Order: sequence, then C-alpha cells, then structure tokens
Amino acid sequence: MVEEMGSTNQEMNDVNKESMESMYDGYLSEEIHKGKVVEGEIVGSTETGWLVNVNYKCEGFLPRSEWTHRVLVDEASEPQKGDKVRVQVVNVGQGEEAQLLVSRWRPEFDERWSRIEKESSENEVLSVSGLRKIKGGLIVDCCGIEGFIPISHLAQEGRGVNPGRFVGETFNVKILEKERSKRRLVLSRRELVEREAQSQRESFYSRVAEGDVVEGTVSSITSFGIFVSLGNDMEGLVHISEIAWQRNVKPREQYKRGDTIKVKVLGLDKETNRISLSIRQTLQDPWETVSERWHIGDRTTGTVTNLTDFGAFVEIEPGIEGLIHIGDLSWHRIKHPKEVLRKGQQVEVQVLEVDMDRKRIGLGYKQLNDPWNGVEERFQPRQDVPVKVVRLADFGAFVQLEEGVEGLIHISQLSRQRVEKPGDVLQEGQEIVARILEINPAERRIRLSLSAIEDEKERKNRDEDRKGRDEARPRRAAESRKSHEPAYQPDDTSVTIGDVLKNMLDA
Repeated sequence: MVEEMGSTNQEMNDVNKESMESMYDGYLSEEIHKGKVVEGEIVGSTETGWLVNVNYKCEGFLPRSEWTHRVLVDEASEPQKGDKVRVQVVNVGQGEEAQLLVSRWRPEFDERWSRIEKESSENEVLSVSGLRKIKGGLIVDCCGIEGFIPISHLAQEGRGVNPGRFVGETFNVKILEKERSKRRLVLSRRELVEREAQSQRESFYSRVAEGDVVEGTVSSITSFGIFVSLGNDMEGLVHISEIAWQRNVKPREQYKRGDTIKVKVLGLDKETNRISLSIRQTLQDPWETVSERWHIGDRTTGTVTNLTDFGAFVEIEPGIEGLIHIGDLSWHRIKHPKEVLRKGQQVEVQVLEVDMDRKRIGLGYKQLNDPWNGVEERFQPRQDVPVKVVRLADFGAFVQLEEGVEGLIHISQLSRQRVEKPGDVLQEGQEIVARILEINPAERRIRLSLSAIEDEKERKNRDEDRKGRDEARPRRAAESRKSHEPAYQPDDTSVTIGDVLKNMLDA
C-alpha cells in the first residue's frame, strides 16, 4: 500500500514537472518571439558568429552577416565575451532542438528609419552629411542610414557639380523616395538650393539696380572675363572689354581669385539671372582729359594693337588708341598695313588730329620719315636715272626712283611712237632708265620721259651722220680734183694758169 502510494506520488510529480516545463515553454514562447528586441550578452564565439544569452532556454546565435549592414552608417567593432548587445529575434525554433537566431543590425535599422519617419513628418527638411562620392551621385548619412543623392539633385539645375566637394559637409535635403522594405532612401538638395537662391535673387534685385556701383569678390577668371561674387550666391560677369580702358588686357595679370573689387552694374536679366558688370566704368575715362595731353604735331612712341585693311591702331597711353590710316603708313602705295607694321611693334608716331567728340586721334607714321626731304639735291631735271615700274595706269606708268619717291611717265612720254596703253611698252617690276623732266617737291611730283632719251639718241645719230657727211665731202672733192687734174708739163708752153683753174672749176 505504502509502495503504491509512493509510486503514485512520483507519477504525480513527473506530471507536474512536465506541466510546469510546458507552461514555462509557453511563457517563454510568448516572451521570445520573432521580431522581439531584447538585451543580450555575448557568451561565446564561433567562426560564423557569436552566442548570445537572452535568458531563453537556449542561447541565441548572432551570425556575422547579422552584426551590421551596408545600409547602416556603423563603425561598431566586433563584440567580445561579456559585451552587452541589443538584438532582434529573427527566428525561434521549438522542441528538443530549439534554436534562436538573432540580428543586431535589424533593430538598429528600424530605430533609425523610425527617426527619419518622425523627422520628415515634422519637418520636410532633413540634415545630412556627405560620406563618399559614387558613380552618379553622393552617399550621405541620414540619421545613421545611408541615403543617395543623384548628381542632378546636388546643385541648381543646369549647373555641373563635383559630388566629391560635398564629402564631409553637412547640409539640408528633402526626401524624394523612401521605401522601408527595400531600404531605399533617395534625397535631393537641389530644390532647397533653388528655393534659397530664388529668395536671395529677389532680395538682390530689390536693392540693386542698373548703374549702381557695388563691391564684390573675384570668384573665377577666364579668357573672356572675370566672374564676380556679389554675395548671397549672386554672381556677375565682367567681360574682358569692360575690365580696363586699354585693349588686349590680360585678366590674370591684373587680378586673382579672392580680390575685392568695385564694379558697376551694366545690366540685370531677372529671367536668365545674368548680371553684366564693368570695372573700367568705375575708373575715370582717359578720353575726358585727352585734349590736355595731346596736340597736333606731338610725337610719341606707341604700341601697335591691331591691324585692319584700312590702317593700324596704336596705343599711345593706357586706354588711348589712335589710328594710322593706311595712306599715312608709307609714302609708296601698299595693299595692307602688315607690309609696314606688325602687331605688338613699338613705333614712333606723330599726332595729326584730335577729335574729342568722336574720341578719335589720327596718327602719322610716314610723316616722320619723309623721303622727299632733300629730293631736289639728289635729283635734277634732264638727269637720266634708273627706275622701277611699280604700277601701270591708263594715263601712264608710275616708277620708283628710291624708297618712298615715285614719279610718273605719262603715256605720251613712253615712246616716240604712238602708244595705245602703257602695258604695250612696260611691265610692273621692270627696271629701266628714264629722264627727269620736272621736279616739284611741294606737290610731291616728278615727271619723267623715255621718249626724251630716244629723241636725244636720234639727234645724236643724225648729228653723227651729218658730221660724217661733212667730213667726207672735202675729202671727196679733193680726190675728185686730183683725178681730173692734168699732169703738169713744164715744157708745154701751150697750157696756162687759166686753163688749170678752169679745169678745177669744171670739176
């Protein structure tokens, strides 16, 4: 009996024990479930992960792949035994082979994403910091989660930008896309920048007008001008023609990035947001006082700045240029100024004209080297000189006696014969000898002739022929007389002196 009762009590104890274990397992099942976040302690490690005590009937396993995730901005080092970790239950296995799989990054992600949700609901603007540049854009830290900003959404539309310059910077963005299940977060900076820029533009245009002189900072220098920052992200361009009063200025030689300068507002285009500026118009115009410094007849040295078909421009002082007309470059005919001068050349010139109203100064180059000075001492009328045919005209041929001194052989003086056109007798470039008929230095005119030389040759030939005939006549007469004179016979008393004379006269 006693034995039976003992056996019964043992059975009851076993039943109660199983019942309590079952109840405990049920309790634990309610407490530990998939998705639950619990605090645990690292109690061991393997090659593939760590063992975590979460006060469950079995230890949880934390795989290395569940420690962190690429989407998290996380620099947590691997845990050590005894470290406390916050994990989320990923999977719960029941029965004798109960298993518990946990993750560290998942609760971290959920918490951080919830923060994004909250902040975006309260404020459309989020603060982020640049992490790294990638193809197509920039990765940023947004509440501990990596977000992506496409390159087209980094700056104002139409402006190229290097994503790398935002690395390490903190700035505001708006959410373009967010999808929790795909852990996708796409952001934009551009809209906020454009909104701020628009506000700054409106403020700028409300207080700045065309004609105002404002202060700015050189932001960049190009071959065509200088960009000037006017504050509040406003920028204008000083075209190279508006940098200084003189031409051919080199911006990089006069200014550098960061220089503070004064500029005059020339134009404001609110539609395109283009601002035209000028530096030179903040400076005194040198033409306002040019009449005080330059007078007709003044001589000076200048620099050739430009060559055109009609002449050469010469800078005689910074901002003041004069024109040497092609007719004032050389005493002989030229087709283009480049035959005489070259760009950048230093030349001596003479002021011929000063026109304040039209801001023009006429200069002379040939006037300082007049080859006609002393021409009467070097050449005289009736002098035969070697000349070169420089050009032909309907009325005659222009010939060069020396550099800068030309004369004309009229068509009537080209030959003793009638000439229809000068080209029948002469060619350009031909070298001949002509006779000077007249020299007029006052009118810079010399008349020459070829026919005069021919006439003289003809006269000489006639004179030589006549002289030859004159010299030959007495000789022939003497020979004739000698041939008709009878032999003298002293014994012939019949021949008289009269007969001899008569015979001579008859001959």
